[in-house]
Parts: sequence; structure tokens; C-alpha cells
Amino acid sequence: ELERAVVNISVIIKHIEWQTSDAISALQEEIHDLSCVVLQNRMALNFLLATHGGVCA
Repeated sequence: ELERAVVNISVIIKHIEWQTSDAISALQEEIHDLSCVVLQNRMALNFLLATHGGVCA
């Protein structure tokens, strides 16, 4: 019975590992997408500032 419990715990831990890995991958994708939007917004802001005589840093 102890051996069966150890096997069950191992299976549960493996499932948690997969779920955690999937969650981290999804977060990495979200971060990448967000960084693209931030870059686009920065470029648009720089363009607007440049067309209105502002200084782009």
C-alpha cells in the first residue's frame, strides 16, 4: 500500500509539473506579445512627437 501511495504521489507531482510548465509557457508568450505592443506604442509615440517638433530620446 505504501508503494502504491508513492506511485500515486509521483503521478500527481508529474501532472503538477506539466501544468506548471504549460502555465510558464503561456506567460512567456503573453510577455512576448506585450513587449511587441509596447514597442509599437513607443514607435507611434516617437513618431507623433517627431511630427509635432518633440524630442525623441
